[in-house]
Amino acid sequence: MSNLVSAITEPRIEPTMPNISLKTVVSAALAATAVQSVGIASSGLRLAADQGREASEWATENPGKAVALGVAMGAGAVMVATPMAVATPLLGAVGFGANGVVAGSVAAGAQSGIGSVVAPSLFATLQSAAAGGYGVPAVAVTVQSLGGVVASSPGVISVFKKIWKQGEEDQDQEGDHGEMSEDNGEPAARL
Repeated sequence: MSNLVSAITEPRIEPTMPNISLKTVVSAALAATAVQSVGIASSGLRLAADQGREASEWATENPGKAVALGVAMGAGAVMVATPMAVATPLLGAVGFGANGVVAGSVAAGAQSGIGSVVAPSLFATLQSAAAGGYGVPAVAVTVQSLGGVVASSPGVISVFKKIWKQGEEDQDQEGDHGEMSEDNGEPAARL
């Protein structure tokens, strides 16, 4: 019982916190984050500069490929950014016009073969897109998707070439090991 009485009557010692304001703590945390972010950003900028230098050297050594890469990426970017600016002339070229199917065009020939065109069909959607109707979103998304494929195709081709080249190198290394002639135990001659 005496322990209970002494625990109630004796003052407890509370741990004290230094007199630091919340503003000081937040400022210190933000400063530490900023320093860390600057370090990350500067390493990212160094990496980008190194890769840019490598890309510039490659473009100098391979001007034809560099132009093809630029054209593909530029065309893909235009297709993604302004899909109907790309689609409208193409639709017009095959005969889908703002006022309907153009007489004597490929679209007119297709329509005569189809007969009665129903609203959700591909033909109706393309005509609607050319006229600015319900087909615009469908055609725009399709052109944007194709634009993404076109823009990324140089990178995809590059990756496949590296994989193919690595596979050939691996086969060459495998071929150099373990092929023995049945006659004398010497490595087999490669043809």
